Amino acid sequence: MAANNIHDDTLSARAGSLGGTSMRYHELALQLWLNRLFIVREGYPVPVVFTSPMDAFSHFTTLWADNNNPFKYLLDLKDAKGTPLYEPHPSPVRYPIISVHRKGWRYRAYQNFSIHRFRHINWPTVSDTGQPVNGKPNVGTGLRKIDLANVTTSRMPMAWDYRFQLDHFCLRPDTQSFFMEQLMQEFWRTGGTPQTWIKVPYPGWGEKLVRLYIDGDVEPMTPEEPEDGKNVEFRTSLTLVLEGFDVDLRYKIFPAFWTLVFGAGSSVEPNRLDEAFSLITTEDERIQNANPTLDSRPNVPPDDGGSLELENEQRSQYDVLNLTPESFSDMVAFGQFTVSK
Repeated sequence: MAANNIHDDTLSARAGSLGGTSMRYHELALQLWLNRLFIVREGYPVPVVFTSPMDAFSHFTTLWADNNNPFKYLLDLKDAKGTPLYEPHPSPVRYPIISVHRKGWRYRAYQNFSIHRFRHINWPTVSDTGQPVNGKPNVGTGLRKIDLANVTTSRMPMAWDYRFQLDHFCLRPDTQSFFMEQLMQEFWRTGGTPQTWIKVPYPGWGEKLVRLYIDGDVEPMTPEEPEDGKNVEFRTSLTLVLEGFDVDLRYKIFPAFWTLVFGAGSSVEPNRLDEAFSLITTEDERIQNANPTLDSRPNVPPDDGGSLELENEQRSQYDVLNLTPESFSDMVAFGQFTVSK
């Protein structure tokens, strides 16, 4: 069997973890975009801190003093004479700095599809050689026949706008000019508003391009008269809106080619398609170990007792089922049925 639209993270992505929250993967994508766009020198991104503008410098100072300083790459930065531009703690930190602050979220109705389910994200298991590895399109000899022909499904993503306040701090007007020039050159794809597209790695869905635009004006926040004894801090502030999506990581795996669906009637006309999906009951054909479509494919592993194990498992569920008179009346009302293919 061949892999079809495999997404490597559907078997390893964890719902409920920090990495699975939409805020986390959108902020990481925004940080990566900022690191690539705004640099102190070639190969040395401007430090980005996720905090309010008023706490940006103090938060940067705290991170700089930490043993796991995320900005220690700046210690390798030197000027034309070979003099280091940054020194370790307790030396004072230097500008420029970029702060990113959450400003809110807005539901985007016209691109939302969460009421629907994506019924075929991928085939999570594919017969192959080698050992099974989560998230990879190979399962090899570790699989039994009942593990094949399953399909991964989940709810379609919800569309949300993620709003961020971005502030750039520096001590020189020419540094501010370079920041603004780089910003303007990035947002040249205007369509009524300055916009661009950035890559966001969605768990289970892979990397997607999403729209990023500037909402409102880019404001200079430099004070007209600096405080006595302090350097002039050139601050530029703007609001960015990322048109992202919240992905449902509660993936469910169903046997796609093993189940017969019994409907109230058979129909083939498009206007009667809904009737064909009026579910009455299902029958798991994996127990019978009979699937001609699957058996016709090469490299199908043996049943290896899987069908019997599944039958015992389902039988144990039926053993605890309480049959009441109402249950028998439902069976009588079940009536005749036909099989819809």
